[in-house]
Amino acid sequence: MVTIGRAGLSITHDAGLGQLTASVQDAKDTYAIKRRNDYRQPSVFGGAPSWKGTIQEIGTANAGEHFDEGYYVYFVDEIGEARHGEGKAVLRMDNVVITISFSGDDVPGRRIRDDRPIGNAAAQAALNAVAGQAIAAVR
Repeated sequence: MVTIGRAGLSITHDAGLGQLTASVQDAKDTYAIKRRNDYRQPSVFGGAPSWKGTIQEIGTANAGEHFDEGYYVYFVDEIGEARHGEGKAVLRMDNVVITISFSGDDVPGRRIRDDRPIGNAAAQAALNAVAGQAIAAVR
C-alpha cells in the first residue's frame, strides 16, 4: 500500500492460494462474488456505494483488449466521526482478479473528524493513472 498524506493506494491480485493456480472459472466466480458484495456494501464501515458501474475503459486499458471484465464502486466510509472516500476498480484478466483501491481525504482538517472525503472524480483519476501499470505487471 502506498500512502500519500491521508490518502492511500492499494493494488492486490488474486490468482489462487499458495501453489494452486486459479482456473478461469474460479476467477469468474471470485469476480462475481466481489461484484455482488461491493454493489451491496463494499465496506463494513459504509453503506451502499453512491457510484457503481461496469468499466469499459480505465486509463489506457480497454475491456476485451487488456482485461476481460471490470467494475467500479465509490463509497464513503464512516469510522467513528471520521469519514473518507474510496474508489475501487476490480478487473478480471483470464484467471487473475486485480483490485485497485484509492482512499482518503482531499481536504485534511485540523482533526481527522474534520476531514472531507476524497471525491469520486479524484478517486477515478488516481485509478486511471495506475491501471495500465497494474495490468501490465500481471501480464
